[in-house]
Amino acid sequence: MRSVVSRLARLEQLNRLSTAPRRIRIQYGHLKILPDDYTGPRHTVTVKQLPQGRDGEEWFEWEERPGAEPASTDGHPNDEIVVQVRYVESKAKA
Repeated sequence: MRSVVSRLARLEQLNRLSTAPRRIRIQYGHLKILPDDYTGPRHTVTVKQLPQGRDGEEWFEWEERPGAEPASTDGHPNDEIVVQVRYVESKAKA
């Protein structure tokens, strides 16, 4: 019985390792948003890739656009997770 339990534990560990993402990429950038009065579907597009930061960070300029997101042309491998850190300029209150 003990050998079955240890084998199952080993298989579960291997399964977790094989399904875990192999790489996490962090992208930083500035996001230009649509006007506050816009209602409806919106999606984000990459406008420009900026020079890398001091520590090799990836920097971008993104922009919100009206309408539904186009069909995916995702170029990222399945074993990669991309985290986007978006900086949005706050609007001055009138």
